Order: sequence, then C-alpha cells, then structure tokens
Amino acid sequence: MAKFILSAFADEAGSSIEEQIAALNENGITRIEPRNVGGKGILDLTDDEIAEVKAKLDAAGIKTGSLGSPIGKFPIEEPFENHLPAFRRALEVAKKLDTKNIRMFSFFVAQDKLEENRAEVMRRLGLMVKEARENGIALCHENESRIYGQMPSEVADILDEIPDLYGIFDPANYIMNNADLGAGIKATFKHFRYMHIKDATYAEKAIVPSGMGDGRIGEIIDLINDHSDDTVMLTLEPHLHTFDAYKSIDDKVLKNKLTFATRREAFDAAVKALKNVLTEHGFKEDENHLWKK
Repeated sequence: MAKFILSAFADEAGSSIEEQIAALNENGITRIEPRNVGGKGILDLTDDEIAEVKAKLDAAGIKTGSLGSPIGKFPIEEPFENHLPAFRRALEVAKKLDTKNIRMFSFFVAQDKLEENRAEVMRRLGLMVKEARENGIALCHENESRIYGQMPSEVADILDEIPDLYGIFDPANYIMNNADLGAGIKATFKHFRYMHIKDATYAEKAIVPSGMGDGRIGEIIDLINDHSDDTVMLTLEPHLHTFDAYKSIDDKVLKNKLTFATRREAFDAAVKALKNVLTEHGFKEDENHLWKK
C-alpha cells in the first residue's frame, strides 16, 4: 500500500514564486515541480535567482519533488552536443533545489521514423542516465506527444532498454494520442517513479479536472496503491487555463471543456477535483499531508 503526497506545477497558479507558494500553501500542497518562475524557464534562472527561490520555498516548508525540466524536448536530428549544456545545467539546478528527480523526455522523433532513430534515442538516453546517476540524480521520463516515448510500446521499450531510467505516467498525454491507458500504466510500472495528474477526453481531446474525463485517475491511483509500498508523488499539471509560459513548453492549442476566470481559480479547481477523487476512492489525508487508505 502506497502513501501519496501532492505536488504541482505551480507556475499554472501564478508567475512569481510568491504566487506559486501561496497557491501551494493555501491548497495544502507541500511539494513543487518548478518549471517557470517570473516568466523564465527554471534552467534559465541565474544561480542567485535559484538560491532566492530555494530560500523562499524553504521558508514556506515546500520541497522540490522533481525538477520540471524540458530536457529531451529536442529534435533527434539536431546534434546531441547542442543539448548537453542544458542537460548539465538541469543537474546543477536539481542539486541546488535539493531534489533527486528530473522530469525529462525522449526527443522529438517523427512517428514514421521511430525504428530508424531508435538506436540514437537509446544512445542519448543512456549517456544522460549514466551522467545523472553519477551525480546522484534520477531521470524520470514522461510520455509526451511527438517524442519516441509517445505510446505505451515505446515507453516499455525505453524502460526495458535503460533500467536506470524511471517512468512518469501522464494519462492525458496518452489520451491525446488515442493510446490505451492500461497499456500505458503497465509499461510505466517497469520502473515507475510518479504520476502527473491531468485528465482529458478521448472524443474532444479537451483537458478537464480530475475525474471528469477518460483518464481513470482514481482507478490508476488504486493500481499504483496496489503496486507500491513507497511514498508516491501525484503532481498536478492542470492545464485548465492558459498560463504565461504555456507557449514556451507546448505549441499545441490548449483546449479546455470548462472555463475559469483566472489561472489561480483553475488551479484551485484542479486541486479540489483531485482531492475529491482521492476521497471517493477511500483515501484520507493525515497531519503530514499524506493520502493513504
């Protein structure tokens, strides 16, 4: 039986670190997956800015659960050497923010050219995982559109080939690609790390709060609960309202089924929806903000 702790991409609640901390504190969330702060990508912050972010998080009692890096969102056709400075910066930032996890991806690859690029994808991932491991960091692969790990079979292939790479399960990303969620979580269980909470509908390809779409959020959490005895992060990535940095991380049109007046309102609704799902599935929150049965 697992214990679940909530985390979030708090840049969806506000741009400044103060706004992000307020949203987390007021929603009882003690972890963050920092991605953008003050309109800058987390890897673009200076060392002084990172130190300021860390100090403010510490003062608020918030820990960095994982670094929301863009590592691996990079065309496979471009030289790997061009991507390494950003990767090594991610290792530095993860250490400065005191997290052992970095969210990453497996390179943009045309879906009709998967086989011919497979060896290069694996070579690059293997080199990055080796260097991350030497630095005490776990690389955590998210299934995402248009990368080698878009579909469950590709995720299974990656995690089989590179056993020191961990998996993040994102149900909405699978839905956007008409993938089977059962196959997706089965593939990720090969080396599961944590889950992104984002729900969506197959028919409309619209993002919705947890439990209102086809993401089987509660059912998947129950499966994780049966699979793991660890403390598992559930990281909210709501995508219910367009936020400042969205276009810098995704060029797809953000389609929502519900309308919210502000990004903070959307963020709060996403947290409430997840907590409702957890409660409906028999989980209770303790004094340490851990959800368990």
